[in-house]
This record gives sequence, structure tokens and C-alpha cells, in this order.
Amino acid sequence: MQNTVGGAVKRIFVKVFGFSDVERHALNTVFRLSESSSIAYAPWTAEAPEKAQVLLLDGQSWEAALELANPAHDQLKLIWVGEAAPPAAWRVFQRPIQWAAVVEAMDELFATPMEPDLDLDLLSEPPSEPADLGRDVDPASDALAPTDPMPLEIPAPPDASDARVLVIDAGRDDRLYWRAKLASAKLFEVDEAATGAEALQLLHSRTYRLVVVDLGLTDMDPWQLLKDIEAVRPVIEHVFVTARSLSRAQAIRAWFAGAKASFAKPLHPGRLKYLLRNI
Repeated sequence: MQNTVGGAVKRIFVKVFGFSDVERHALNTVFRLSESSSIAYAPWTAEAPEKAQVLLLDGQSWEAALELANPAHDQLKLIWVGEAAPPAAWRVFQRPIQWAAVVEAMDELFATPMEPDLDLDLLSEPPSEPADLGRDVDPASDALAPTDPMPLEIPAPPDASDARVLVIDAGRDDRLYWRAKLASAKLFEVDEAATGAEALQLLHSRTYRLVVVDLGLTDMDPWQLLKDIEAVRPVIEHVFVTARSLSRAQAIRAWFAGAKASFAKPLHPGRLKYLLRNI
């Protein structure tokens, strides 16, 4: 896909050298999630239709000095991870790596002046079918294939009789909206919490299959609440995140915090209907 502007996807290829398997796994996931944005990032390979524009180097790897000295990389924007960054580095990041911050830095570079900020909608799908974020990748065409995330498995719809849902949102109208949408999906066992404190009490007293967390909570840090939800046993199968204004960084952070979907308000009814079919 060619780099384009004016609503089409702009694809940026990145040469990646070094990094641990865990780090590459996370990076490959972030690359895949960027497919839902106006600027998509992909690992460069010899078969790529365009030249790479970014060089991402692990400063602690043996390849760092070698690739830094390669004249073919002189025109690439250098992102360096680690200490002792060279003067040519365009951006420098330390460990633990915040991949969302790396992607945001590239967004600042490659966004066109008139291009609006677009949110990264996790698990978004066109009207007829979901996006294939968990697709298998041919190792011959993906430099990060050895560390690809496992495919997202969608189980058969379970018995709705034990599918209790917790909606955590300070907005009464938003909670009522969720109740209506959940009822249309035959999910009638719904608890509501207007604060994080109320949510924690419910989480420790009942078992939920789906929990919806709005990032607009004010009585506690919603990210800490997501950590608390992740620690609940038995494990909660589905966590959704909502926000009035959902940034790319928030969407990626929610994904790594265990959320299977993030929604910018007002919610996309088609996406919501598809996801609720499998709760």
C-alpha cells in the first residue's frame, strides 16, 4: 500500500534490530494495532513495497554498532533504545520500553499538518466483519514473526445465564445506554458502579464475565483499577475500556492492561454488537 494522505492509510516501514523476544512480541502487537489508524507501521523486509523510513535500534545489542555504521541507514530516522545514544539519534528511549510513546513520536513525525489525531480503536471491524488482528503471519514476510502474538481465539458463545456484567462509569446516562445494549445481546445480569470504590466492592463479592471501565473515573486512578481487575480470580474473561477522548497511547495501554476492546464515546454500535455476541 502506497503512502497516501487525505483519509487513506499511510504505511511506514521500520527496520528493527536487536531486542528481546518479549520486547519484539510487544512491538509486533503495537504494529498490528496501528493498522486501525491513519498511519500504520510495519517491519521492513526485503520484499517490502517501499523503503524503510525509520531505524529502530536496541543499543544493547551486538547489531547496534554494525547497523549504525551502515551507510544505507544514513537517511533513516534513528530511534535508539538504551544508554550511550549516538548524536545522530532522532529519539532516545530507556527501558522498560513504553512502545506507545515510541509510536506517538513517529506519529508526530509522519502526520500531515492537516491530518486530525485519530484514535486507535482496538478490535475495530468494518460493517460486515471484524478486523483480523490475530492473523497468522508468514515468517518469510514478517521480520517479527518469531514473536507474533497468539491468534485471538473467539470461543463459542457461552450460556448467558451466568454472564454477569459490571459497568463502571460515573455517567448515569452512559450506564443506562450500556444496560440497553447489553439487554439487546441477552445479557440481563448487569451491576452498575459509579465509582472505583463501588466497583472494587462488587468485584470482590461477585463473579463477572465482562467488566466495562470508563477512564473518566475521578475517585481513583482508572489504570490502577484495571490492574486490580486483572488480579481478580477467577480471571475475568472480557474487559472493555471507554473514554470521552481516547488517544492512541491510551488504547495501546489499555490493550496491554488486559482490555480486549477500547471505545471512544459515543460508542460504535456495530463494533459493540459484534463483540457482545461472544460474551
